[in-house]
Amino acid sequence: MTTTTIEKKIVRLQIMLWSLTLLFAAILAWLLLAPRTPGTLRAEAFELVDDGRVVAVLESRDGNPRLAFRDSDGVERVQLFHDEETTGLYLADERGTTRVGVAQFAHGGGGVALHGEDSRGALVMYFKESGSLSFFGQNGDVLREISARDLRGSK
Repeated sequence: MTTTTIEKKIVRLQIMLWSLTLLFAAILAWLLLAPRTPGTLRAEAFELVDDGRVVAVLESRDGNPRLAFRDSDGVERVQLFHDEETTGLYLADERGTTRVGVAQFAHGGGGVALHGEDSRGALVMYFKESGSLSFFGQNGDVLREISARDLRGSK
């Protein structure tokens, strides 16, 4: 082999080694700097923010999950929650007063409640083994209660 042929091979070898070095450096940089996508994301709470304003919160209160949506004034308008006694969904008016509640209770019963302004007065549908429909006045007094047994008896 001539000296020029050997020199050309050395130059090619150097180019190849430098190329491999740059490739490995790029791979290493990518591994170190690339954003991670873990299988599980953990936090005590998540806040969804729009223009700096919290519009939704997913959190755990006393070990129980809760999801809440807020309106443009920061008032919680929707709550979805679960605890030892109840799984529920509450809908609130512009002042944060619950106006609609849907719940399933640990003892097996469940129902829907429609509340008046300031939660005064209500229509409650409840079911556990048998159903009932109750109307409550402004002071919480029962105005009328209709049970499934009443309806069966009126046939």
